[in-house]
Amino acid sequence: MNAMHTRYPTHQRGYNLLELMVTLTIAGVVLGIGIPSFTQFMDNSRMAAAANDLVTSIHAARTEAVKRRQSVTLCASSNWAAASPACDLAGGRGWLVFVDNNANGSLDSGDILVLAQAAPANGVQISVDAGAARYIQYGANGFLQPAAAGTAFTNIQFCDHRGNADTGGGVAAGRWIQIGPTGRPQIYRTQAEVQGSPLGGC
Repeated sequence: MNAMHTRYPTHQRGYNLLELMVTLTIAGVVLGIGIPSFTQFMDNSRMAAAANDLVTSIHAARTEAVKRRQSVTLCASSNWAAASPACDLAGGRGWLVFVDNNANGSLDSGDILVLAQAAPANGVQISVDAGAARYIQYGANGFLQPAAAGTAFTNIQFCDHRGNADTGGGVAAGRWIQIGPTGRPQIYRTQAEVQGSPLGGC
């Protein structure tokens, strides 16, 4: 005879209201701490990328000038991604680096485009020396030289919505880049340096 098996009802246990409230409270605290930290991390990354992209472009312009033994210009551009990009010395946010055959600070027919750099991420503002056109030009010796385009910038500042905030350890939210007499760029990151720049801080 087969043994008879008695089946007992299975009890399923879920969360009660108190456990659910505790879990939601903990999740809220974690998110409250984590989201601001992640937002600052993203802001810092955007700022560092903007400054590093410009410095890379400046180094490329200087290197090409020495290598080719010709004038090379870096200029701001509003249409850097176009098939035929042009300089916008009044306020473009992207950048062009090109061999400037007639050293006039303008990308003309016959000039050789070396690189086109995208504009910084939204929220990053750019400022340069008062009255300066948004370009620099290198001669064959790798030093800065004047062009017919007007006074070139030697200081540039990147700022965002955080202004002159200290992001930790004295590091500023913004960046200041200065191009010295030899044409070498220098990035300044500390809050004291950025606020003390010729451009007056963010």
